[in-house]
Amino acid sequence: MRRGTSLIAAVAIVGAAIAPSVSAADLEDIYILRSIREPQATTADWCARSRTGFEPMPTDAERYFSFWSVRSRPEDGMVVDAKAVRVADLRGCFGPTDDRARQNFHAEIRLGLHTFHGSGECRALMIDFPETGLFPVRCHLVLGGLSAPFVGGLLTTNTMTTRARFGGETEPPGYTQASLATIRLWRAR
Repeated sequence: MRRGTSLIAAVAIVGAAIAPSVSAADLEDIYILRSIREPQATTADWCARSRTGFEPMPTDAERYFSFWSVRSRPEDGMVVDAKAVRVADLRGCFGPTDDRARQNFHAEIRLGLHTFHGSGECRALMIDFPETGLFPVRCHLVLGGLSAPFVGGLLTTNTMTTRARFGGETEPPGYTQASLATIRLWRAR
């Protein structure tokens, strides 16, 4: 029995040495970015159901965001610069649902040489927290329409919305607006 176990272990080791090694870096690109809502002229019917799959909000459906790289401390990950370099843009559409705290969300994104789209939703988590006038929200988009070698991805946000509709300064002041986003782009194996 011992001889058979040794043979199986030897075959497994040789097989592992021959098999190509695939690391996470080979299968996905990960971005941590900050979004800032920017004023932008809207385009009639850009948020039409034919593009998004849902009816747009009656007002303020189309929104435009710049995305910025962030810098963090290597020893603990704390963000020390939430607006380093502009690296991407997102043009989004929002639409109502039967649940007042949830909105439909569709976006087209440009990140470097990549352009792609996503569909998902945003959910208001609290109202007037951590103080009056602040609304923590989380959003997600399932990403598609990527060019090779990417097959799909996911965008998630941790968002703070406030009475200040545009720019990076919150009202009341002292928080980071609008979102800290993670974008994961996946390659085929």
